[in-house]
Amino acid sequence: MPNALYPPLKPRSFGELLDAVLQIFRLSLLKCLPYATLAIIAGQLSALYYLSHGRMPVLDSNDPVGVALYGVGSLIAVVLWTAILLRQSFIAAGRPVTGSAGLLDTLKQTPAIVATVLLASAAIAALMLPALALAPPYRDAGIAVMLAPALYIGVALSFSLPALVLARKGVLGSLAYSFKLVRGNWWRVAAIYIVGSAAIWTLCVLVATAVTIALSDNGADDVAITRAISSAAVLAVIAIGLTLYSALILALFGDLEVRRLTSRVSDQV
Repeated sequence: MPNALYPPLKPRSFGELLDAVLQIFRLSLLKCLPYATLAIIAGQLSALYYLSHGRMPVLDSNDPVGVALYGVGSLIAVVLWTAILLRQSFIAAGRPVTGSAGLLDTLKQTPAIVATVLLASAAIAALMLPALALAPPYRDAGIAVMLAPALYIGVALSFSLPALVLARKGVLGSLAYSFKLVRGNWWRVAAIYIVGSAAIWTLCVLVATAVTIALSDNGADDVAITRAISSAAVLAVIAIGLTLYSALILALFGDLEVRRLTSRVSDQV
């Protein structure tokens, strides 16, 4: 396969970018699906804990076990997602992919990954916490006012992990690099995120509908069986959606990098 999917050879149009996302997704789905499935399961550790004790699967800050499981599960999910991103970059670049490709390298960078995620989250939280601290009559208005800058920062820092593991920029450097990539392209990035989210949501709805129809046609009356099949279908759909989302991030990150490089060359000329 020609080395054209990642990194791209030139800036892509909106349609070309979405086509690259679908190509990366198609080529990497089977090789990344196990990681994606484990990431989804890890992210639900606290919910599974609550359900096993007959409780609502909602995070309880007064339950240290539930909070610990939530933290550990989130960490595992982020590390596995980062491994998916690396794995897809190998596939998109036409490099050979072994059974542990991307995973060992990701595990070595776990401290940096955690630091990057925490710093990016803190930057967004710093904008929202003052609004949440307001008295109830003013809280909704405060949230509405601060939502726009928080959303801007969230999108601007959304490529921090790719910058860390793909561009090797370091923790603080990754945050700054992500911000530089998005600067001047914020609306384009946001639009692609919306289109990608809509595609993933549509996929989930279609699969859920298909499963419901299949169960109805087969006369599945056993509630336990129905729930088990539905849960497995939902897990599969979310894992597929996570792989598609990772392909979107990879393609968009590569496009932003080549746009920045092209812009710098143009400025020098």
